[in-house]
Amino acid sequence: MAAADEVPGTSARAGRPWLRRALRAVIAVVLGVLLALGWYQVSVQPGAAMLQTLFDSGPGVTPPLDIEDARANVEDPRTVPIPTPDAPDASAVVYAPRAEGPHPVVVWVHGGGFVSGSPATVEDFSVLLASRGYTVVSLDYTLAPEARYPVPVRQGNAALDVVQERIADFGGDPARVVLGGDSAGAQIASQLAAVQTNPGLAADLDLTPGVPRDRLRAVVLYCGAYDLDTLGATGFPGLRTFLWAYTGHRDWADAPFADQLSTTKQATADYPPTYLTVGDADPFESQGRELAAALQGQGVPTETLFWDDGEGLPHEYQFHFDRPQAARSFGATLDFLEDRTG
Repeated sequence: MAAADEVPGTSARAGRPWLRRALRAVIAVVLGVLLALGWYQVSVQPGAAMLQTLFDSGPGVTPPLDIEDARANVEDPRTVPIPTPDAPDASAVVYAPRAEGPHPVVVWVHGGGFVSGSPATVEDFSVLLASRGYTVVSLDYTLAPEARYPVPVRQGNAALDVVQERIADFGGDPARVVLGGDSAGAQIASQLAAVQTNPGLAADLDLTPGVPRDRLRAVVLYCGAYDLDTLGATGFPGLRTFLWAYTGHRDWADAPFADQLSTTKQATADYPPTYLTVGDADPFESQGRELAAALQGQGVPTETLFWDDGEGLPHEYQFHFDRPQAARSFGATLDFLEDRTG
C-alpha cells in the first residue's frame, strides 16, 4: 500500500514543472517591473528613452498637398557647423529660397520635449517658410539628457553669431533676423530672445548676445512652456521626465536656475515683437496666454492666435495641414513676418 501511495505523489510532482516555470516567469516580470520603477526613481534615462522613441515614431509635420511645389522653390538644404563656446559644438540646416535675396532669416528651434527631434522633424515646415522668401536656419542642438540646460541656449546663441557672420553666403540678410520655435523649441527660442534683450539674463548665463538688438526683428512661438511656476499645473504628459532630463533636477521647479527658464519673468520692454499661438486642447494653452499677458504688460507688440470656440486643437496643431486651422496659423505667421521684416 505504501508503494502504491507513492506512485500518485510522484506523478503529481512530475506533472507540475510547467507551473513552476510559469511562477518563475511571473516573478521575473514582477522583479523586472520593480527594478525598472526603482531605476526610474533615481535616473531619468528609462523615461527619456521611452519618450524619445514615442516622439520619433510619428511624423513631425503633416504637410499641405502642394509641398512638392514649395520644395521646387527651395535650394537643397545645407548643413552648417555651429562652434559653441563652453558647450558641445552644434550644427544647423539651412533652407534657402531659390529666388535672389537678400531674404529675412528665421532661426527655428525644433520641439521634442528637449529629448527628441531634429531639423528633419520640421523639415517640411522649414521648406514652406523658405518657399515664401525666408532663409531658414534650423538648429540641431544637443538633446537631453546627453546635454542639459543651458547647452541648447548656448548653442542657439552661437547660431545667431554664425548667422551674423555667414548668412549672406546663403542669400540671407543678417540685419533682419527672427527667432522661432515649437513646443520645447519655443521655450528655448523665447529664452534666447530674452538673452538678446535682457542684459541681466545674459550676464547670469555669461553670454554675449549673438545678434545686435536692432537686428532681432521678431519672435514666433508655437505651443511652448514659458513659466515654470505654473507649468506643473498644466498636466502635460511626461512633463516631469522632460524637465528632469533637461535641467538635471528631478524636482525641476526647485532648480536654482528655474527663473531663467521662465520667459514670463525674463522678458523686458525691449523684448522683440512676438507672435504666439497654441491649440485650445493643448495643455500648454495657459502658458501661451500667460506669456502674452506678460509681454503686453511690458508694452511689447504681441499678436496672438488663440481658439475659443471649442475647436479641440491639440499640441502642435499648427504643423498638421490636414486641419484648416493649421493653414490659418501659417497665414497669420506669414503676415506677421512680413510686417516685421518686409
